[in-house]
Amino acid sequence: MKNPQLEFKTISKHRMVNHYYPKLKTSLETIGNDIIWHKDSEGLNSIGGIVLHIIEHVKRNTARLIDPDVKFHEGIENFFPNLNMDKHIILEELKRAFSDFEIALDHLNAEQIDMYNIYHLVEHTGYHVGQIIDRIQRTTGIRFRFVQNGLNEKELKKIVEEELKHQPEKFG
Repeated sequence: MKNPQLEFKTISKHRMVNHYYPKLKTSLETIGNDIIWHKDSEGLNSIGGIVLHIIEHVKRNTARLIDPDVKFHEGIENFFPNLNMDKHIILEELKRAFSDFEIALDHLNAEQIDMYNIYHLVEHTGYHVGQIIDRIQRTTGIRFRFVQNGLNEKELKKIVEEELKHQPEKFG
């Protein structure tokens, strides 16, 4: 018998850590600070601002995994700062945020997670990852070909199934 909560937790973790994070990292590594902080027009966010938004969203959800009672005084729907941070610092922050998320999720039983919040995080991150990749591809002409290079649903499913094979079965 399958445990849907455990499957959800495992799929969510690997989609974030083994699917979205590598795409963001690879994409950002191809561009310089000038492109990261460029705005196509005054009303748009820079790639860097969007990345910092993702990082903050991951950090907040990680904090909720660690302490479900944590409260934030304001939302992040308008948090797209232009800090002109160096790309290498952004990449370190990104790595740390996704790593901390993975560790926090791994330390919880599947039944302890708030599926709604995790689903929102995964969906929201996926949206912004696509947005960033599209902007970088349009700006640079680079085609990342992630699917052809192994970052695809088939490979993600293999990673998830391998981890699930080693999880103790729980029946509820």
